[in-house]
Amino acid sequence: MRDANFDTGVDADAAVSTAFIPGTDVPGRDLDRMAALLFETSYLEYCSAGNALRLHPRALQRRQNIDPWLRHIRALYVDGRFAGFYNAAPLREYGATAVVNHYRADVQAMDADYDAFVGNSVAPEELFVASLAIEPVWRGRGLVKLLLAELEDAARAAACPGIALTVWQSSAALPVYLRHGFAVRATFDAAWPLFFDRLLCMGRALDAVPEERQ
Repeated sequence: MRDANFDTGVDADAAVSTAFIPGTDVPGRDLDRMAALLFETSYLEYCSAGNALRLHPRALQRRQNIDPWLRHIRALYVDGRFAGFYNAAPLREYGATAVVNHYRADVQAMDADYDAFVGNSVAPEELFVASLAIEPVWRGRGLVKLLLAELEDAARAAACPGIALTVWQSSAALPVYLRHGFAVRATFDAAWPLFFDRLLCMGRALDAVPEERQ
């Protein structure tokens, strides 16, 4: 269960060069950074503790939530430096990838509830953003606009009618999504007793005009 860790800045610096790199071409050190950034998007310290492989939490996240999804991942580089990434694909494609869940039993049960929640809230043909994060040094520089524009291009290329994602109710990313035209569809309450937080499913049709562009 993850949300997107966005900046809340304005326009990206005009003087920098940016590029998106396929996950399969990203060097290992930057894949490690992706795994580390995931901890800023959800309560993964709790989820990773006591995992079946007895791996360090970051190593577990790299193995379970980065490496199996490289074909869905795009990394953003600014002036040649890793700045952030997203993992997104039509929802139906996630179900076609077999991934072993190494969390302890109670977390696996919560993950299964989350998967059912997403399956009931997101259409199979929609582009689902499984994770997205920006490096701290690049936050507040407007990279969110670049990431969302890239996601829109990916959605159109895959003939997806819209984009969907999940975000924690307490996250600073929530108002950012709202400004960019996303609307809340459903609420996942199962994690509330553990984290005192709720996960929201949000979506936006590709033809919607976000407030940021009006």
